[in-house]
Amino acid sequence: MAKYISLGRFNKKYFFILGSIIVRIIVTFISGFTPYLTPNNPIFIFGFNSNFFSHPIVSYCFQYISLCIGGIILEFVLRKNVETNTRSSNILTKYLNPTIIPDKYKFKDDEEIKNNDKKNFLRIFSVFSLYYFAKVAMLSLDNLGYNRVKYWPLEFIFLYIFSKKIINRILYRHQKLSLSTLLIFCTTVYIINSFIPQSNRDCSSLSGEKLKECKILSVNIYNDIIDKFGGYFIPIIILIYLAAMVSNAYSSIKIKWFVDIKYITLSRILIYLGVIGLFYSLILLFIFSNMACSKEINNILSYVCKLEYKGDLFYENYKTFSAIEYNKKFYIDTFIEIPLFIISSFLSIFFELLIIKDLDPFYLIPIDCLYFLIYDIIDYCINYPITNLYRNLKFTCQVCSNTVAVFLCCIYFEIFELHFCSLDKYLRRFIIKRGQEEKKYILKEINELSDLEGVLENDELNDSLHAYKHSFRNTKN
Repeated sequence: MAKYISLGRFNKKYFFILGSIIVRIIVTFISGFTPYLTPNNPIFIFGFNSNFFSHPIVSYCFQYISLCIGGIILEFVLRKNVETNTRSSNILTKYLNPTIIPDKYKFKDDEEIKNNDKKNFLRIFSVFSLYYFAKVAMLSLDNLGYNRVKYWPLEFIFLYIFSKKIINRILYRHQKLSLSTLLIFCTTVYIINSFIPQSNRDCSSLSGEKLKECKILSVNIYNDIIDKFGGYFIPIIILIYLAAMVSNAYSSIKIKWFVDIKYITLSRILIYLGVIGLFYSLILLFIFSNMACSKEINNILSYVCKLEYKGDLFYENYKTFSAIEYNKKFYIDTFIEIPLFIISSFLSIFFELLIIKDLDPFYLIPIDCLYFLIYDIIDYCINYPITNLYRNLKFTCQVCSNTVAVFLCCIYFEIFELHFCSLDKYLRRFIIKRGQEEKKYILKEINELSDLEGVLENDELNDSLHAYKHSFRNTKN
C-alpha cells in the first residue's frame, strides 16, 4: 500500500485544526445543539437555554467583543516582546555594522506600522465588512436549517480564483486531481442528499406542534422552502449562500495577503475585525430591536422571529432582558456560560486566522467537513432509537461526502502522498529537494569554472614570463 500512497510530513501546526474543531463544538452546545429529527428539542451544554445566547445578534456582540479583548491582550504581549528584542537589536547595532545584523533582530518602528495600517484602512474596512456579513448570512441560514442547499464544494473554486489573482497560487497535478474529484463527487452527493427528507413518518395521527414538526421533517428542503416562503425563494437562498461563499473566500485570501505582503500583525487583525464586527452588530441590534415582525400567519418573517416583547414578535430585541429572572440559571449563565462563550468564540476565530496565516486558507473547508462529520455522528447517536430509512440514507450521504472530502483535501495538502501516474512529481518536499540538488550542481559548476579560470590565469602568467625571458636574452645579446 505504501508503494502507491503514504503519509506526508506531519506539521505541528495541524493542532490548530484540532483546536478549531473542539471550540466550535463547545460553541455549538452553548448556543444549542439541534438534532435533525427533534428540532424543537435542542440540547444545551448546561441543560437550559441561555438568556443571552438565544438572542442571535447579542451573541455576535459577545463574539466580537471577545476579539477586541483578545487582540488588545495579544498586542500588549507583542509590544513587550518587541521592546525586549529591540533592546537586543540596539546592543548589536552598538557593536556591529547594522548591515550585517540578521533580519530577525530588526523591527519596524511603531509609527511605521501605524502608517502602514492607515494606508490600507479602506481595504481593511471593506474586507472585514465582507467577512462579517458573509459569516452572519451563512450562520443565520444554517440556524434556519437551510444549509442543505449550501453547495459548499463550490467555495474551492472561489478560493482558487482569488488565490491565483491575489497571491499568485499555482495548482499542481495532484492538487488539480483532488479538487476536481471533490467538486464532482461531493456536489453530486450533496444534491442527491438535498432531495431526501429527514423522515418517512406518517403524520396523520399527530396534532399541534408535533404535527407541524412531522410535516417539516417529511418533506425535502426544497418543498420546505416552497411551503414557508414560496418557490421563488429557492434561488434567492442559494444565491445568498453563493454570495456569502464568494465574500468568505475573498476575505480569507485577502487576510493572508495582509499578513504576508503588508505585514499587518495578527493581533491588529483581531482588533480591526472585532471593532468592525461590533460596530455592525450594535447597529443591527438597535434596528431589529425597534422593528417588529408582522403577525400574519403566512408572512415570511413569522418563521424567523421568535422573541416576544409586549405582544409583538421580534427577530432580535435587547429590551426582553428586563424580564430576566435572577435565579440559579441566571448566575450559571452570567458567571460560567458567558465567559466560556467569550473564550471559545475568540479561540474559534483566532485558530481560523492562525490557519490562514501559518497554513493555508484552503484548510478552512476541510475543517468545516470534519466539524459537520462529527456533528452528524453525534446527532445520529442521539437519535438512533428513532431513526428511519430516510434518516439513514441522509446520514450515509453526509458521512460519505464529508469523509471523501477530508481524504481528498489531505491529498491536496500533501498529508497523503500518491506515488503513481507521476502525481508525486510536484510534491512540495520533492520540489525543495530538486531545488537543493540544482543549487549544489550550480555551485559545483561555478567552482569548476573558477578553478579553470585560475589555471588559465597561471598559464597566461607563465607565457608572459617566458616571453619576458626571451626578450631579455635578445637584448643582452
